[in-house]
Amino acid sequence: MTQRIYSLPSCTLLIDGITTGGDVLSILSGFNCRFNHHPEPIVGGLDLLNALVKVVGTYAQALASKSTLTIPEEQVSLELQAKHLHLLSVSNNQADASNPQKLQIKLNTVQLFDLMESLDRLCCDPMTLPEVKLVTHITDYRSQSQLNSQAFSAIAGVVSLAIAATVLYFIPIPKPQPKPAQVVPVQTQPLPKISTPPSPSPTSSGDPN
Repeated sequence: MTQRIYSLPSCTLLIDGITTGGDVLSILSGFNCRFNHHPEPIVGGLDLLNALVKVVGTYAQALASKSTLTIPEEQVSLELQAKHLHLLSVSNNQADASNPQKLQIKLNTVQLFDLMESLDRLCCDPMTLPEVKLVTHITDYRSQSQLNSQAFSAIAGVVSLAIAATVLYFIPIPKPQPKPAQVVPVQTQPLPKISTPPSPSPTSSGDPN
């Protein structure tokens, strides 16, 4: 059994696990996160640790950018209580449905960023749980949380396209209708006018003399 400790002034994150392939702790058996001002620690496994990493990282980035973001995590939630007060809610013993434990810890901004720093050290440690990644930008979490809905939309689009192609396959192709022959109008030239010579003027038959 191998143990890693990430200690900050107001909280301590303790990781227990098994090393495989050298000194890399790659299998988590459990973790413990304890705050100096709160008697009960956060205890859980890999799923709870991943949820904690996602929620805390995204919440800290939202505070830094002065934006709001709804984080749909079942085990962990983090919300603003006052200007410098944050409520962290964690569901311990999630696997035991008959004995759920809802842990709520109030954190000031310094304690919140100590928690963020401890998780950051864990995620940046190449010798401990390399697959656990810290959310450093809000868009990182948005892309992760929307992955399932985007995949569903893509699958639905492909199915719709396949149905449409099948329907079009059975529709007979209409034969082109021959265009009616166009009658070209024939212009008639007017007949030339025949000019008649002028008739001679009548003359007198007798001689004036």
